[in-house]
Amino acid sequence: MPAPRAHIMRRVTLDFRIGSADAPKGHALLYFTDAAGGRTLATYVLVLPIKMDIGKYLPPMLASQLGSIVGGPMGSGLGAFAAPPVPEEAPAVGALERLARLRNDDLVDGGSLDALDVARMMQAAADAVQEYAALYQSHADSVPEVAIAEADRLQDAAASSDVNRVLFELLSDRDKLAELAKLVGVLRFALDRGNEELAGETETAMAALEALLPKHYWVGRVRSAAKDLSGAGEALSRLLIDRCYRLLEEDFAGVEQLEREIEALPGSA
Repeated sequence: MPAPRAHIMRRVTLDFRIGSADAPKGHALLYFTDAAGGRTLATYVLVLPIKMDIGKYLPPMLASQLGSIVGGPMGSGLGAFAAPPVPEEAPAVGALERLARLRNDDLVDGGSLDALDVARMMQAAADAVQEYAALYQSHADSVPEVAIAEADRLQDAAASSDVNRVLFELLSDRDKLAELAKLVGVLRFALDRGNEELAGETETAMAALEALLPKHYWVGRVRSAAKDLSGAGEALSRLLIDRCYRLLEEDFAGVEQLEREIEALPGSA
């Protein structure tokens, strides 16, 4: 595991064991170490996407007793809070690491404290919540809408690639090559017409085929050649597809001949 990155805050030091202070996820396992007994004490930090004043849901007497703790990290700003508000004894740090990875949470070390001082433990958790929420807000404010849209596009492309892969896995190698040859034509058509959406979907499908076919079929070169709309790109695409079929048929003499023709084309390297 890489060395953790420590970030000095106003009142606490948050040490990100999993995740990054530059891009908090908005939810984290926060733990402290009992200065006397060495026990691990933990709580869960959550930054709500919708602001909530939790104080108005509490009985007036309890709300007044909690005072600034309810009005601060649990009732203002981003609506961030720790549950439980006082860190509880938890499994060893290794178990928390496993849990954080399983849940895709940040794992944050809040330092050491005196487990016998309940008021201080609650305040330490509240301070950590405020600092974590501030880091999250800073990150959220720094990410432009275009970056979020691009992330969504990449996520959709990954999902589409997974679907294509499942479908292509059911095909024989010959049928995979037939699909590849068809996609070459579709990609060239899409690029020629300026249809970026169709071109992107076709490239995603070709990438899925590339992952399933042997590397010596040069599917990556097929995809690159298909994107070259010149006459040389068309000729190279055809030769590369022909080479794939010769490999499938174990016609190695034919493969050698085609490779000579491929290397003779301008820009084929």
